[in-house]
Amino acid sequence: MTGTVVASVDSAACQCVQDLLRGPYFRVYSNSDVYGVELGGVLKNSYAIACGMAAALGLGYNTISMLITRSLAEMGRFAAKLGADPLTFIGVAGVGDLIVTCTSPKSRNYRIGYALGQGKSLQQAIDEVGQVAEGINTVHLVKLKADELGVYMPLVSALNDIIFNGCSIADASAALMGSDNNSDVEYRANLLSAGSGQTT
Repeated sequence: MTGTVVASVDSAACQCVQDLLRGPYFRVYSNSDVYGVELGGVLKNSYAIACGMAAALGLGYNTISMLITRSLAEMGRFAAKLGADPLTFIGVAGVGDLIVTCTSPKSRNYRIGYALGQGKSLQQAIDEVGQVAEGINTVHLVKLKADELGVYMPLVSALNDIIFNGCSIADASAALMGSDNNSDVEYRANLLSAGSGQTT
């Protein structure tokens, strides 16, 4: 069984697609945040590379879990700056897609990261996978946009340094772990305000 998300500002169009596609083994959810759903599908690929690296290095489930949750925070932060709804990323199009892409050996981006984690060059990793891994170019483009907008994205920055600037995974990891302390959940205050009927 699996599911997907249809995104449109037209609720009737969403309902039509849901009715047409749903079945006993396929669930379709709707979301009016078209831009957020699109960003979710793009951004998760970069973080799958990081999780593939961690898996190749044998870092375990705690590390993978932290990478996924901090990836989710970065995705929401970046999307919010671009006008999308950060809450989109707690749904199927966000955390749902992120988990499967970051943990499946069938994921092209995960496999690229795994090869890099084994010490292979980027070109060797690409040749080994034999398919386009969108996350490679996404890393660099998101890094440039995040710098332009002033969005804090340490995982993307670390990946960009590893893939394009020759930084070792060990050095990038040390820099991440030694960075300034940060809060865990950034949107809690907004959620609480929304729940109480207040506006911010």
